[in-house]
Amino acid sequence: MSESAPSSACFDLLVVGSGAAGLTGALTAAIGGAKVLVVEKTALIGGTTAMSGGGIWIACNHLMDAVGVPDSREDALAYLRACTGGQGDDTHLEALVDEGAAMISFLEREAGILFNAWTPQGGMIDYRPWLEGARHGGRTLEPAGFSLARLGKWADRLRKDPRLRSAHDLNAYYRERKHLLPPSALTAMKPPPDDCDTYWRGPALVAWLLEACLTRGVEVWTDTTAKALAMDAGRIIGLRVEREGRVEHIAAPDVLMATGGYANNAELKRLWLTRSLQYTCEIEANQGDGHLMGQTVGAQMAGMGDAWWLPHIPLGLEGGLANIAGTREDRILPHTLMVNSNGRRFMNEATNYYDCGEKFGAMTGAGPRDFPAWFLFDQQGVERYMLLSLKIPKGPRPDWLHRGSTLAELASSIGVAAENLDETIARFNGFARSGVDRDFHRGENPWDRAWGDPANLPNPSLGTLEKSPFYALPVYTGANSTRGGLRIDAHGRVLSSADGAPIAGLHAAGNCSNGAPAGAYCGAGATLGPAMTFGYIIGQRVAAGLKIAA
Repeated sequence: MSESAPSSACFDLLVVGSGAAGLTGALTAAIGGAKVLVVEKTALIGGTTAMSGGGIWIACNHLMDAVGVPDSREDALAYLRACTGGQGDDTHLEALVDEGAAMISFLEREAGILFNAWTPQGGMIDYRPWLEGARHGGRTLEPAGFSLARLGKWADRLRKDPRLRSAHDLNAYYRERKHLLPPSALTAMKPPPDDCDTYWRGPALVAWLLEACLTRGVEVWTDTTAKALAMDAGRIIGLRVEREGRVEHIAAPDVLMATGGYANNAELKRLWLTRSLQYTCEIEANQGDGHLMGQTVGAQMAGMGDAWWLPHIPLGLEGGLANIAGTREDRILPHTLMVNSNGRRFMNEATNYYDCGEKFGAMTGAGPRDFPAWFLFDQQGVERYMLLSLKIPKGPRPDWLHRGSTLAELASSIGVAAENLDETIARFNGFARSGVDRDFHRGENPWDRAWGDPANLPNPSLGTLEKSPFYALPVYTGANSTRGGLRIDAHGRVLSSADGAPIAGLHAAGNCSNGAPAGAYCGAGATLGPAMTFGYIIGQRVAAGLKIAA
């Protein structure tokens, strides 16, 4: 690796990472007159955002009126405070409520980005809806679909999931409760035409932000790895990057770290997490770079040990291949349950995916409590719900899919005591018939009812497991991403471990920081909402600083 002289390039803001947090900060600063450079470690733009559902949780946003959901600052803060239970920094919660709605309005007004609010239907609900201040619909926003033709040559540099390409609004999945469709509905589903280049959700969000950044002169360097922060007299003066086989020193008075989590760094997971994390939705390049660079210059760390928990299971693909992916609405369907290695239930299976992490528990000795776990369903579920029928691939049964003509046969296949499993299923079936889960109260709270099957009585989330054959899939520890990292204040400034003051010129947003509500997943988009809000706050602050200096 050759060392070059300092680059002649000089910027007002350097952004490390090209997900929603980084691009929002870059765009906001550029609109305010800043000269901005985004450096992206990989060849593709978008980070984990581009592989996500693209939802953005923003309380009190102006689009809520259109879907008939009222909101208030008081209710939003009451809900966030109830979710966090006093953890984290309350000033972060106030910043999210006070600036989040302004951020959405700014992006619509100044950049022409289009968003739609979730309607108050089905599972479009805050994740802890039993708490004060919760809402059904409205707070979660999704970007409108985006035709990649608008990006020109940049379209090939956008990270994208082909499953998110569609000629139709994918938000209809939630509005029309398509997770309840029968297996016969699969024959009516057609892939998008070959000439369709419209993407939704995460890729659309990144595409909208990227287009706006490029229009406003933001430079974007891909295949560029940030190596170290440069400091002088206690403040940031730039960044050392590796690009095209050379090391360059880029000058700037402000740097925004937006490097995502560290879920693909085995060493950091071992050191920082209190629970096992086997699978993640994070892109492989997310190795904790921003965390480590910040620590090197004396940053405080906060919110460590947590992740945006999401249990994972194999999904059936033709040929017996396993696509390990998150499990959510399938666990809420009737005719399903989960057991641990003792063949016993240990939680309300319909629980939102983040709170599932708590139910599985912290590390105990050599392994996490209640792992390995098993997701069970019967032939009733397969015949009734497409979502369950799709878990059984065509052709020979793969090793990861367990099947038994009797419960005893299934118990033997997954290595649990047959008498325990038989007792568990018999007790569960009694609850399903009565409609009351006396052990874990499944189907009683608004979340369970919103996602459950209203045609299933007496409880929308409970159905017996009694029709052979019976099936079991392993449940793995997983997360969308890790969370927590560089400790920031309500302005997005990284705080020093030496004296608690801001490190001049260093900012952070997204999953390399502690800006999201601590210990909670408030609703769909609760990762991107805080990430983009703090990106916006930082961009505004950088732009304001330029005006003062002028």
